[in-house]
Amino acid sequence: MEHSYKAYTKTINNSTYYFVKKYILYPELKNTPAILESYGMHTNFNKACSIANIQDPVLRQKLFREVAPGVICGQNGAPLEFDLSLSKSLRVEHINNKTTLVTRLTGIKKIISAKIPHWRLLPH
Repeated sequence: MEHSYKAYTKTINNSTYYFVKKYILYPELKNTPAILESYGMHTNFNKACSIANIQDPVLRQKLFREVAPGVICGQNGAPLEFDLSLSKSLRVEHINNKTTLVTRLTGIKKIISAKIPHWRLLPH
């Protein structure tokens, strides 16, 4: 008895869903098809693997690389899921066809600059 795995993505309602399937193969029996043992579907790859009962991190990393070859994986092999609101203090802005990472301090600087236009010229 052997296991075989298949992973793919599908876009449903403008959201990417990960599908992970786990099959049982019996190579000692000739001409027998693979039997679907479990499957998982979710917008988060790790949750789809958990639903499909795939716990091996090396196998998860291999499957994820097949599904999304250009995506960065973390130290434990889990895909890094980026949110555009990277944290409470960082965000991504698209201004004049340029992408910039903006911190909360940048916003405070803009507010101060608007209220005191020459704040850098003030004596300290």
